[in-house]
Amino acid sequence: MNNRILYLSRLKALACIAVTVLHTFLAANMYSRDLSTQGAMMAVRNCMMWAVPCFVMASGALLLDTKRVLTLKKLFGKYILRMAVALIVFSVLFAVFDGILITPKNAGGIFSDSLNAIFFGTGWMHMWYIYLLFALYLLLPVYKIISENATAGQLRYMLLIYTVFACFLPFIETIAGKKLPFYICIYTVYPLYFFLGHALHTGIIKLPKKASGLMLVICLGIISMLTVHAYSNSANEPETSGKMISLLGVYSFPLYVVASVGTFGFLRKTKNQPVPVLDKIAIELDNCSFGIYLLHMAVLRYIFLYMKFNPFEHGGTITIIGICLLTLVISYVITKLLKFVPYVNKLI
Repeated sequence: MNNRILYLSRLKALACIAVTVLHTFLAANMYSRDLSTQGAMMAVRNCMMWAVPCFVMASGALLLDTKRVLTLKKLFGKYILRMAVALIVFSVLFAVFDGILITPKNAGGIFSDSLNAIFFGTGWMHMWYIYLLFALYLLLPVYKIISENATAGQLRYMLLIYTVFACFLPFIETIAGKKLPFYICIYTVYPLYFFLGHALHTGIIKLPKKASGLMLVICLGIISMLTVHAYSNSANEPETSGKMISLLGVYSFPLYVVASVGTFGFLRKTKNQPVPVLDKIAIELDNCSFGIYLLHMAVLRYIFLYMKFNPFEHGGTITIIGICLLTLVISYVITKLLKFVPYVNKLI
């Protein structure tokens, strides 16, 4: 524990739990009987959308550390190689899973699905995160040049530009239904999260703990209300509701940026003193977070697609919460066991 940045372990542990909740409620939503139930399910899901941005922010805080030396050999031999192996191995495993349990296929069909999943991203939806890490890692040497040489003012300027062009302009375009002519040459929100983690971690951007917590709570409240309203009125106002549902489904939505910053900023201000039981759990989840992320979807697909389990016929919300916990525990146990297997332990 002494060499670990405790708040980052706490952050990644909470994000790991939140991702499990997010995908569980999203999967359970397929059994929703009416719009109000859909709104409630998706409100919970959307309130967990800060999780992946916080994972990216934690990576930025660690990888952009000026004390961390990065060579091309380490970049390709460790980070990128790990992602490549994870992409291939799990794309194949997930294709086999679907080919045996969900939609039975022969070996040729499974092989074809595996190739499509690897090269065209047609596999399980959560695998998009692997491609994101590929993209971030490939530009990491450039990002480190920026983080190590830019002044605090220059970094704040860059974050402002990214916020305007990667968050607010897409928001305006969706609401207006028109494409704006303004753009920047690197047009994606994830470097914003990457550098926000670095800026918050190093104190380039300083946020009081109470203000950060308030930002998070207010954002989650607004997100919940917008989600419920959008789904409740989707029949009467399909165009307006459709726009809002679309905005709530992307990580560039300004409220998600603020919620993510609030979450990170709040935990950044927690004391770096171990809390015996809670921090032990947090460190375990942190150590297994990548494996849990990869494996939890298999548990959910088995429950909801193979077993065709309808939680609304067996307890409703309480049952869904139970599935969240069960999924997290099973994914953790499998990951923990796999860490005892040589070579596999380096992957997950």
